[in-house]
Amino acid sequence: MKRIPGLAIALCVAVGGGAIALGQQPQHTETTVKKTGPGPDSKMKTETVVGTVKEYEAGKKIKIEGPGGKSYSFDLDENAKLEGNVVVGQMAKVTFHKDNDGRERVTVLSEAPKGAQASAEEPRVHSESTVKHTGPGPNMTAKSEVVVGTVKSFEPGKSIKVTGPGDKEYSFDLDDNASMKTANVEVGQRVKVTYLKGDHGYKATIVEPAL
Repeated sequence: MKRIPGLAIALCVAVGGGAIALGQQPQHTETTVKKTGPGPDSKMKTETVVGTVKEYEAGKKIKIEGPGGKSYSFDLDENAKLEGNVVVGQMAKVTFHKDNDGRERVTVLSEAPKGAQASAEEPRVHSESTVKHTGPGPNMTAKSEVVVGTVKSFEPGKSIKVTGPGDKEYSFDLDDNASMKTANVEVGQRVKVTYLKGDHGYKATIVEPAL
């Protein structure tokens, strides 16, 4: 095969320039760099995922939910590099390198807010109850659902998603009947959400700090 003199680099998949900020939307990119002459040929593969931490075992593995809800798993051996606290439910950036010799390196960058680790380790609760009232007065039925856990996503005036027991996620609409009893809601924050549903279409959602 004829070689082109000098350095020839082929980018199989281009990566956008600049660093990836964790505050952005989930992203996934792959890059393959091939180098030919002078010297030995070489090939390096790089994969970068920005998304929500779904699973994390220190020194073993990490799973990230990237674009379209797709999950990406990476092994964390003694060569892995971690920057910041890795917290389930928080955003993180994972970069995976594999060189020509088959050596693999993983770097994890997390910007979880202060206290997120402690919040993630606190007990989570989910309960449902139904109350029925019969005479005097009209018969009534009211249902309530309570979730205590960490905020996974929050859109003011629209919705809130909370990670409860067993890492199960619970979503609640925040319409005009929603009551926000906490000044600022952030991803990773520990909250208590109470959802009420009564007769005649009555619904209400209450969001407050978890004690």
